[in-house]
Order: sequence, then structure tokens, then C-alpha cells
Amino acid sequence: MGRRAYRAYIALTVAACTAAALAAIAAKRRALAADLGVARDLHGADYAGSAACRGCHPDHTTTWSRTFHRTMTTEATPANVRGDFSGATLRHAGVEARMDRAADGSYQMTFAAPGSPPRTAKVVRAVGSRRYQQYLAADGDALWRLPVAYHIEEKRWFPMTGAFLFADDTRIDDLARPRYGGGVFDRHVTRWNDNCVFCHNVAPNPGRDPSTGAFQTTVAELGIACEACHGPGAEHARANADPARRYALHLGGRADPTIVNPSRLSPARSADVCGRCHGQRITADVAPFMAHGDPFVAGDDLGRYSRPLARDTSLRGDATAFAARFWADGTPRLTAYEYQGLLQSKCAKKGGLTCTSCHGMHEGDPRGQIRARFAGTNAAGDRMCTQCHTALAAPAALAAHAHHEPAGEGARCVSCHMPRIVYGVLDVHRSHRIDVPQNPERVSNLPRWARPGEAQPPPRDLPKRASSDHPDACALCHVAGATTQALFTADPLGRAVIADALGRAPSPDAAERARRLGALLDAMVDDRYPAVRHIAWRSVRRLLAPDATPGTGAAADYDPSADAPARERVVARVRSQLGPTAVVADRRSDQPVRDADLEIGE
Repeated sequence: MGRRAYRAYIALTVAACTAAALAAIAAKRRALAADLGVARDLHGADYAGSAACRGCHPDHTTTWSRTFHRTMTTEATPANVRGDFSGATLRHAGVEARMDRAADGSYQMTFAAPGSPPRTAKVVRAVGSRRYQQYLAADGDALWRLPVAYHIEEKRWFPMTGAFLFADDTRIDDLARPRYGGGVFDRHVTRWNDNCVFCHNVAPNPGRDPSTGAFQTTVAELGIACEACHGPGAEHARANADPARRYALHLGGRADPTIVNPSRLSPARSADVCGRCHGQRITADVAPFMAHGDPFVAGDDLGRYSRPLARDTSLRGDATAFAARFWADGTPRLTAYEYQGLLQSKCAKKGGLTCTSCHGMHEGDPRGQIRARFAGTNAAGDRMCTQCHTALAAPAALAAHAHHEPAGEGARCVSCHMPRIVYGVLDVHRSHRIDVPQNPERVSNLPRWARPGEAQPPPRDLPKRASSDHPDACALCHVAGATTQALFTADPLGRAVIADALGRAPSPDAAERARRLGALLDAMVDDRYPAVRHIAWRSVRRLLAPDATPGTGAAADYDPSADAPARERVVARVRSQLGPTAVVADRRSDQPVRDADLEIGE
């Protein structure tokens, strides 16, 4: 073959190869475009687990690993267990619990109750890792939450009865058969398989046999992992093993139908992803949930399967079954009802606000997961609101709107519009119903929620300012005598809210500080509810030593669940250290205390 012919041959070959390559690329692009245009039904799809996400999403995996979502449920290993299992003991309601290690190194609790042989439970899983940690033990085909938990911040054990709004002297007639200690001690022993499993894990399925009641419970992954928010990801992982597909997604900015990205959802559907766990729900028929698991997948309308609980939600014909979980105007007063608060907010109903407007699942401090751009200064925190309410972004406009010094706590948007009126295990949290505070002139008057004998709330169809019974933001900050008096006259949840406020509100002078201390010390002795006493104790510590390390300082050895004589001894010692000024001058002993055993708090 001559040189000219050879060159022609090479040119033709190159052209043919180039044409073939271009045709292949075009075909690949068409195939990718077709694939990306096909919607997937993720119901019943396979889960891959968070480990499968790490290769392509290392940064997101790292930021998720820092969160308390990841450690919501874990195996009971040394890396995960936060409690003191070195032989620590707790005595409550006549039962002694001992927390130690078995010969094989596993964690265990032994319960000794009068008249019964000791019972040892092997701890197999832990729930929680931030403020407190609960523990699970196996019994047959079920796991049970044990009756004591460990407070991580305070570094001590406490009975679960003390975590909820549950009185010392509540009678328990339906728990005569001991599971661990019996009676009151066992009151908050809960079966994990058809309770906790739903919100603390990925793809929970109780697997309850409707005929026998036996459980074969499964989860795709313990804790709140990637697929809880993004949907099942096995097909996504398989499809994106193809680098061409990954680059096509990256360069084209298209949504991948094999996975759910909450940031691409509408505000309502995005909120539903969070509302599945942060909004207690009810369904007309719970049996399918028990037998086959929760059918919700990220991106669904949560209302297809359940509806959020409300004050007037009926249960077996009882229209008041859930009323105690809400203030009279329908505002939630418990945690795990943040979704309801959002749905009640004008910002969500008319402004498109959703959970991720303020919270980022892959950024910010894990304690709250507030988006990084809102962290730090007061002005940064206010930007959660001024990102929409732009007219209030300027300091002068904010000062005119808030009627407070712009640099002070009173001018913070959340201080007025999201007050701390929500109880959640041993703490008081901000309301997620973003609302307008009531008239400040009510600060000097005894509010409706503090008046004894006023048990029946007004009708729900009245305007909020007429029907609200919860303490408003002004009363919680500008604490007056009437507000303090509510520590002895409100219902247990109201007392918890006020006990918390007395330790947080600015204290203008020594006399006011002494008045609050006296009221709180009285509550630490006299209140029937350990949870209220616990919060009162925490507020005393805030007033006396705001920067003290938990477990140190005044009343460090106070036990909210101890008997009255033990509580009195600690409080008497604190009073003697403070002197005669720590008294309650305006406590009205002739007013009845509105106590009704409210077994609520989770």
C-alpha cells in the first residue's frame, strides 16, 4: 500500500472511530436522559445503609456522623454507652437498681424489690446520646425500655418516672405483676417494638403477627441515618456506580429520581420528612403499621397515612384524650409536636416556611442543628426571621419593632415569637408555633393559666388573644409576683414552665433574686412531681452559679426523686448558706394546687 493510500486509510479509520464514539456518547446521553426522566416509586425499594453513601458523599457522611440523629439508637458497646456501669446504684419507690458489667463485659442492670428475687437485665441497645440515655433489654421476642436512665449532662442515674409529668403518689393498680421492680417503678417501662422503634430508626417494621401478637421486628438501620430523610437508596447506589451518570447529574443540575433530596421538595413535603418523627400522629387503622411497618417514604404526603394529633383529636370516642398535651388555643406543650407548631404558624401557612429554613441536617452545632449562617451573634440568629421579614433586618427597624434594646435578649425574634412553653423530658423548650405575644399589660396580672379552679378552657373558636391559656413571652421574661405564684397554682406542666423561667429571666436586683430562690427552693421540697422539682433545682443552680459545671455547686447532691425528708435536708442546708432573705413573701397557702396526674412528656 502506497503512502498516500495508507494515509487515507488511517484518516478513514479515525473518522469511523470518531463517528462511532460520538454515536456511542450520543446514545449514552439519550439513555441517561431517558433514565433520569423516569420517576421511581420508592415504596418497597431496597435500603443500602449509610455505609453505601460514604464513597460518593464523604462530606455529608461526616457531618451526619456528628449529629445526635446518628446515635439515636445504637448497640450497647463501649463506644456507644454513656452511662456509669461501674457499680452505680439508684434507689426509688422501694427498689434498688444496680448498674454494672457482667463477666463477659456486657452491660447489665439488676433490680431488687422487697419480696421478690433480684432480676438482672442484660442491656443490648442504647437510645439517645445527648442529654440523657435510655437502655433496652430483650425479653422473648421484644425489647423493653428499662426503668432507669442516665443523665449525661448531670452524670447521674434517674428513674424514668421522674422524666415525665408523673406524681410521687400516683397509684398504679394495673402493674401489680413486676417486670423489673413492679408498681410505680415500672410505670414507664415501654416495649420498644411497637413504640420507640417508629421514630428512632430507618424503615421501622414491628413485624407483629396479628394472630399471635409475636414480634419479628426489623429496621433498615439503627438510628436516624441517610435513608430516613432521603428514602431507600439501594437503586441509587447501583445506578450511580456509573461515573457517566454521576457527571451527567452534576453538570446538568437535574434531580435524581432514584433518591429524594428534601431541598428539592415543596415546603409542605419537606416538612413532612421531619414531621414523621417530630409530630405525634394517629391513624385510623394501626394494624398495618404494626404488621408491615410505616409506609411513609421521604417525599410522600404524610397525610396519606396519618394525621397529626391535635387538642380535639378523638380516641375511641374520647374527644379529650389528647387535650392535656396542648394549651387551650391548640399550641403544643410537649416536644415531638414541633410539626404541629409549624403547621399552626402563619409563616408556614402563608410564607412557605419549612423546617430546613432554619435547621440544616449537615451543618451547624449538633445541639439544635441551626444553620451555620444563623449561628454566632444575635443579629445572625435574627436572620432566621429577617431572611423573610426583610423590613426588620436593619437594627433601627428591629428596635422599633421589638421595643427592646437591640443588643439585648428581649429584642431577639425567638424570645417573643417562640417562647419556652414546651415540656420535654426534664427540660423546657421553645414553642415551634411562631406567634405574636399577647398584650404586655397582662404581665402585672394573674394570667388565666395560673388561676386556681379555672380548669375548663374557653372554646377553641375564639380568637387566640381571648382563648390562649399559656404564659406569654412577656410574662416569662418580666417575671412578676403573679408569675412566681403560678409555681404553686398552675397545673404540673405550667409549673415546669415557670420553674424554668425563674432561672432564665433577667434578675434586676438582689431582692428579686432572693424571692425567686425562695419560691424555687419551696418547689424543690413540696412539689409532688419530680420533673418539676428537677427543673426548679436547675433554676436554683442558674441563679446561684450560672457557669457551674453540672454536679457541682450549691445543692449538687439534691435528688429530685428522693423522699421528702432527704429533699428537705438539702434545701435546709442551701437556705442556711443563703441567709434569711431567701423566702417567699407572696406565696398564698390558701390557694389549691391544680394537680392532675399528667402522664405526658414524650
